[in-house]
Amino acid sequence: MVASGLGPTALAVTWSEFAAGTALMALRIYTNGFIIRRWNPDFWWAFSSYVCAILSSAFLTISIDYGIGAHFSPATPSSNPDPQSQLYQLVFTTFSILAIAFGKMAVIQFILQLEGTNRNGKRILYFCAASNCIVSFIFIPLLWTQCNPVDKIWNPSIAGACYGMETYTIFAYFQGSFGATLDTALALYPAIMLWHLQVKLHVKLGLIILFGFGILAAITAVVKTVQIGTVKEMQDTTFHQGYLDIWASTNLWVVFIASCIPTIRPILVRTIHKVTGKEVNIAIATGYIYEATLKDSKDDSAKSRKVRAYSKVYARGQVSRNATTKNVFESEEDIMPGKDEIVMTTEYQVKYEESQDSLSEKGLGRTESWKDER
Repeated sequence: MVASGLGPTALAVTWSEFAAGTALMALRIYTNGFIIRRWNPDFWWAFSSYVCAILSSAFLTISIDYGIGAHFSPATPSSNPDPQSQLYQLVFTTFSILAIAFGKMAVIQFILQLEGTNRNGKRILYFCAASNCIVSFIFIPLLWTQCNPVDKIWNPSIAGACYGMETYTIFAYFQGSFGATLDTALALYPAIMLWHLQVKLHVKLGLIILFGFGILAAITAVVKTVQIGTVKEMQDTTFHQGYLDIWASTNLWVVFIASCIPTIRPILVRTIHKVTGKEVNIAIATGYIYEATLKDSKDDSAKSRKVRAYSKVYARGQVSRNATTKNVFESEEDIMPGKDEIVMTTEYQVKYEESQDSLSEKGLGRTESWKDER
């Protein structure tokens, strides 16, 4: 069946968003593979979101091919949509919810790495992660248990009952509202966290803007939620379902894109510095987890040790304008304001693993405070 009505528009939107998301994913892979050289948990959440988003677009395409987005009139039996369109619509919705949930988890995991040792901040983020998973994984069973038997959801001619439809609709409104609230919180929380860092204003604003793209995800979630009621009220349900699908697809891809944008800052900084003729410098992501290889100079066998460091830097007072901070991306940038002195406390937790024999040193912790006045 040839796509008609809103079908072509929905296809254009979802696959354009796929192209943008794929470009961001490629940049993220380059950042993790060649700049920070580490595949952190937030990457794998984002990758899972990307896979589910692709599957969502694929099943949306199939459902459109079966009639979603086309005009339907109860008075004209020939215009009735193929029941299979609603089946693929359910599969599209399932992967959409998973893509959105995994995308939010990627953002939460990335912010957790920036939090360092802030326990209260971590508790808030853990609550966001848990509630995100709970709401998402309650939604999916409600989606598939609206009717008994299940086939009646997409084929009304089958005998049975659909007592779960009202419950599903109510929870769909809640899930959309909750998603918008969580997107807003994840966009604003980093701004509060980063604002107290003792770094240059343009660095703060740049990071806040990168995280702020999550506000767009909140907006799309609100519009998508409003469309749920619109579809229920219209007789031409398959046509207006196209509006809902356009916004549902946009919501999931914007969530994914918003989860990638803050992580590709190293590439953005490199590009800007190349254009302006400056040296390649990339600002520190405070508390970001990194891995390095150390050589033990006292060991004749020069056994290599892998060190995994989790650091949090607390800046107090003024910092010399000439001071530079070594960062996880193996470069330096003058990001500290002030001109008098450095008063800084750094906490480290370091784990070592020997590469030879079965020797290992795990759980080695160190807390270090230092003051450097200039």
